[in-house]
Amino acid sequence: MPTITVACAPLPLIERKRIALGFTRVLKSLGADPAHCMVFFAPLPLDCVFSAGMPLPSQDRDGQPAQFHVRITLSSERDMLAQQTLADGLYAGLRSRYSTAFIYLLFDPIAPEQVFYSAGAALINASTQQGSTGS
Repeated sequence: MPTITVACAPLPLIERKRIALGFTRVLKSLGADPAHCMVFFAPLPLDCVFSAGMPLPSQDRDGQPAQFHVRITLSSERDMLAQQTLADGLYAGLRSRYSTAFIYLLFDPIAPEQVFYSAGAALINASTQQGSTGS
């Protein structure tokens, strides 16, 4: 069950949906079941990111996000090629719309047996294969 958390300046719902769908398509191209792909958005408040002690703007002059901090949690069974392919796809999706934004991608590999979820009464361990996700 891959998850992606995007921290950026607040975006309208329609834009969050566009980004989430694009990210889900990239994950699907790597064999993940779209129903198991989750994308979270965390608003990045003004002046909360610093470099060399100086605040970095979260929005550009047009009110668009000036930075994206993307954390990707996926199965530790995914190799570096899969991570590079995923990073390239996520980057391309953001860069196509936000050509001047700073984009930071961080992978957080996790063992499937460390993930639990429930879609009903039962708690499911992600190490139990649920389709072809491999995560």
